[in-house]
Amino acid sequence: MDLLLIIIPFILILASQAYIKNSYKKYEAIDTRNKINGFQVAREILDNNDLSDVNIKRISGTLTDNYNPKDNTIYLSTEIYSESSIASVAVAAHESCHVIQHKNKYIFIVLRSFLVPVVNITSKLGYIILIVGILASYFDIAMIGLILMGGALIFQLITLPTEYNASNNAKKQLIKLGIITKDELPLVKSMLNAAALTYLASFFASFLQMLRLFLNINRRN
Repeated sequence: MDLLLIIIPFILILASQAYIKNSYKKYEAIDTRNKINGFQVAREILDNNDLSDVNIKRISGTLTDNYNPKDNTIYLSTEIYSESSIASVAVAAHESCHVIQHKNKYIFIVLRSFLVPVVNITSKLGYIILIVGILASYFDIAMIGLILMGGALIFQLITLPTEYNASNNAKKQLIKLGIITKDELPLVKSMLNAAALTYLASFFASFLQMLRLFLNINRRN
């Protein structure tokens, strides 16, 4: 049982990473008909949603794209920023819709933002308490540490609807603004689904790891 709970999360993470990389490679090679690059896509979506004050900057790396509400900036990786591929359009639109979520105070993005500093503290503290509890054979203490670490799992769970909502809105924005054609929509959808799958796989991998720790502590106790 323990071996399975180690192997399955490992496979989930590797498989999801391979899937998103292959999907990105596939859709990076397909240009959109309108030849609009990622920067232009993000700018158009933001401007049409009264978000002209949001900055868009280039960032190094691959699939490192993100929106940072602290400096009100969307960071797009080099290829996403400058290319007009299906992958670029999909990712740029997705990140832009995270900005819209913040503007509209979407419940899960609000919860996620609130939990970031909390989870950063509880995860580190929980890990220390867990190790101390196990080494000292105080398994009730170890369980408290595990519960504190569970905050990260809740954070990942809240991330799922946040990501899926951003992807759904991205598809609507792209069609509404005429950035893609209706026959390009399935390609965009496939790219976004591949990205969302990594979050789903990460959640289940973390859940199984937590389950393994719980079973080990309970068995020793």
